[in-house]
Amino acid sequence: MPKKQSTAAKRARPAAREGEKFTAALRREQRPAAPAAYSYVPLDEAGDDHVWARVVEDCPRCLCHAARVCADGLWHRASRPAHVDGAPYAGLCPCEERAKAPEPRRLTLTFKGVTRTLEAEYHRHGMMRGRLRVLGHPFHGAPDDGSAPGRCGMVLNPSTVMRTARDDHGDTWLGHTRASVGGRPATITGWWSDEALEA
Repeated sequence: MPKKQSTAAKRARPAAREGEKFTAALRREQRPAAPAAYSYVPLDEAGDDHVWARVVEDCPRCLCHAARVCADGLWHRASRPAHVDGAPYAGLCPCEERAKAPEPRRLTLTFKGVTRTLEAEYHRHGMMRGRLRVLGHPFHGAPDDGSAPGRCGMVLNPSTVMRTARDDHGDTWLGHTRASVGGRPATITGWWSDEALEA
């Protein structure tokens, strides 16, 4: 004869099933994207031997890199491209050359309870790749060595969790309080005075 179950146990079973469904859905979301397609490439006079080669889509804006290299800005990691006959390309990659020029953006930033709209530059190349730099030095920076404070800028990293700023492209950013005043490491303590901004 089956044992009688309590009301709490009966209620717990549907909740557990819902929890399993939620966990399964979460796993599906966290699953990495499907791998790129692979294509069968036979070797000449190799009989039954064959290789599986990854299908690489060429960049539509240049002849020297794959699409993923130019889309993700990975020129520094890509090998130097060459023609089919093995001769290296003589010219520079046009996609990389375009990316060297920073992209201007308008940034709405809240710092110390004050919100302002600022000019900024988004970098797609070099050490600042993927970051946003505020122009005009609108912040007050206190150097770590105790010397006189001065004006400084700010560098922001992309962030979807902690957001202190949003630009005109809809991207959200997280600002940092570390900066440089005259080449000296400093901490951003607030906005520079309105009088100094107008000067």
